[in-house]
Amino acid sequence: MTAAQSLTDRLGAPLERARARYARSPLHQFMRWWWGELASLFPASWRTLFAEGQARVLYVVEHDVLQLRIEEGGREVLLASIPLGTDRDLSAQVDAALGAHRVERPRWLLLPGAQLLRRRITLPAAAIERLRDVVAHELDRQTPFRADQVVYDSRVLGVHDASQMAQVELLVLPKDRLEAALTPLGALADELSGVDVRDANAHDRPGSPLHCNLLPLDRRRSPDRRALWLHLGLAAIAAIALLFALERTLDNRSAALAQLESIVAAQHRQARLVGALGKQLEESADGANFLARTRAAKPPMLAVLTDVSARIPDNTYLERFSEQEGQVYLTGQSTDAPSLVAKLQSSTLLRAPALSGSVQTDAATKRDRFTLVAELASAPIAATTPAGDAHAPAKR
Repeated sequence: MTAAQSLTDRLGAPLERARARYARSPLHQFMRWWWGELASLFPASWRTLFAEGQARVLYVVEHDVLQLRIEEGGREVLLASIPLGTDRDLSAQVDAALGAHRVERPRWLLLPGAQLLRRRITLPAAAIERLRDVVAHELDRQTPFRADQVVYDSRVLGVHDASQMAQVELLVLPKDRLEAALTPLGALADELSGVDVRDANAHDRPGSPLHCNLLPLDRRRSPDRRALWLHLGLAAIAAIALLFALERTLDNRSAALAQLESIVAAQHRQARLVGALGKQLEESADGANFLARTRAAKPPMLAVLTDVSARIPDNTYLERFSEQEGQVYLTGQSTDAPSLVAKLQSSTLLRAPALSGSVQTDAATKRDRFTLVAELASAPIAATTPAGDAHAPAKR
């Protein structure tokens, strides 16, 4: 046994167990459902592209003729038929016939189902994780061959949850039949990724592949992953570039938002200042209007003074004329102070004139000193003077 075969044998069993666990896990069912739903959202051209990426090239040998078929979406499409046993290079003919299908397409040999020995066995469900090792021990009991005489594979047909027993189909092919099928391919046999067998017992599609792999692990060609790694690298670069672009866009948006917030804050401050000035202007206008209304509600002092000067007699002198809170105060001297009340009652600018305090005689002038109080009228009324006294001067 070579080092490559030993490494393949050591890695094959863990990989088989991992695949079996994944196939039984709810994650596998969810991913199949999720991928189906996601693929239905893609355009038809994309779905066709994905289907081509999962397609495989099938070699079918019938009557010394090699048929090249493409299996995709459960259908087989015949590409070419190449006669075997000619002097021409078979690999070159196959590559020329495949054309664009030769790149990144796994190549499989498809055998007729009559060459295969099939047995159904019942195993504990726990045996699925080490199905290949368990099946290897069942070969001597289930078939007339030893494990070193055959190549084999198995399929899990179903698991009964109540009994925890699994129905497994054992697929066995003698090695001499495998070598006889590989010999006509020549160098093409080294490029095979697997050997599949047609299912002659299928009810829905007779002759469809079983989707098993009877080619030994050490003879399977690993698919070329260089294009895949290149695509993954480009996808990673695109993702990083996208994240960088999104981050830069977010930074630009954040800067624009901060600038906009500062502008809005300045506008708010200006609006508050304008509001305060508007309120101050409104208050000032209200004050001015109040003063104007108050002033308009009272007669002008000049008109009142003119009216009073026209109504008092010549024997009366005013020493003081003042107004406070709608009250007019007249202070002076007269030879007949009590008669002033009657003279001012006819005034349209004053109301309720009356003497304030006692009337006293001044020793020097021999006149009565008086203080007279009257209310200003509530509305401006044009001042009137008696006929003949319109131009009478005010008494001192």
